This record gives sequence, structure tokens and C-alpha cells, in this order.
Amino acid sequence: MSLIAPLALLALTSATHAAFISGSINFSSGAGGGIIFQDSAGNITTNLAAAKGIHSWLFTEVEEGSGSFDTVPDGTSVLFSQPWIFNPSTSMTPLWTISGPENFAFNLSSSTTIFQNGSFLAIAGTGTFTGTNYDPTPGTWSFTTQGVAAQGKFSWSTSALALSPTTRAVPDGGTTVILLGGSLLGLFGLRLKSSGR
Repeated sequence: MSLIAPLALLALTSATHAAFISGSINFSSGAGGGIIFQDSAGNITTNLAAAKGIHSWLFTEVEEGSGSFDTVPDGTSVLFSQPWIFNPSTSMTPLWTISGPENFAFNLSSSTTIFQNGSFLAIAGTGTFTGTNYDPTPGTWSFTTQGVAAQGKFSWSTSALALSPTTRAVPDGGTTVILLGGSLLGLFGLRLKSSGR
């Protein structure tokens, strides 16, 4: 038996690249939809300056998607977890999900309030996308609303971070591939020894 088979398997395994999510997706509140705020005590509030979280999301839908999200039709419903506390920053897994061929979701890691007063709120942060047939992919997001003045309407924009081929890691890390190759070579050696070669 030759060493070619284990070495070929090692080469094929190390050449495998992960399938990362690319592009961006935007949401907004559909007809009759919007958001309801809550204060630090969890009570519903119409005072945007006092808002510490989103109590509920109503009729949220996809406005537009690109890249990997191009397969999601405009107008598709988006399910947001609630409540979402943005002050202080609270992670949520998942913050939102989209049911469809790819079943996309976004796990929110962090948020920073960029600006907040009685008439405008802007928040940005980071998180991780997941999707059917995709590996977890880091991303950024932003959220804006004018609160009561906008009748609870909002805009949500999320973008996958561009990952170049040099930053795309082999799934489970390169160490796993090296260990797998070493194990295959070890098994090959044992087989040779047991066959008396």
C-alpha cells in the first residue's frame, strides 16, 4: 500500500474552505407595524429619550437583501426576539430569524448607542450570522428610529464582514487537519507492521 492515499486525503481536507455569508440585508416595519419601547423598569414608554429597550416588534419585514441574502424575497417576515435591551448592551441569541430556504439568523453580540434624544435613536453593534449551508460569519448592524414621531417605524441594516480567502479558516482549525493526517499515517504504519512488510 502506498502513502499517496493518506497524503491525498490530507491535501483535499486542508484545501476545503468554509462557506461564509456575504452581503447585507435591510429590514423595516411593514404596514401597521413598528416598535414599542420600554424604560429601565420594563414599562412601555413613548419617551424615546427614556427608552432602554424594545418591548416588541410589530410586522417587521425584509426591505432588501444582497449577496447571500439575495434569495430572501422582499417583504418576507422577520421574527425578532423580544424584549431587546440595548441599554445596557445585551447580547441575544438569536436577535432575529428569517424562515426560508436558508433559514438565516443573527446572534447579537454587542450594541453601542450612537445617539439618543427625544426625537432620534441610533444604535450600532456586532454579531454573528448563521444560515443553512453557511458557516457562522461575523457581521455589523445598525438600527435607527425617530420613535413616536415616526409612529414606531424603524430601519435595521445588517452586513456580513468581508472575509478574504486569506482570512477564511479551515473549519475546526488547521490543527485538526494535521492531527487527522498524522492519525492516518499512524494507521497506515500499523497496517504495514501487522502485514509483515
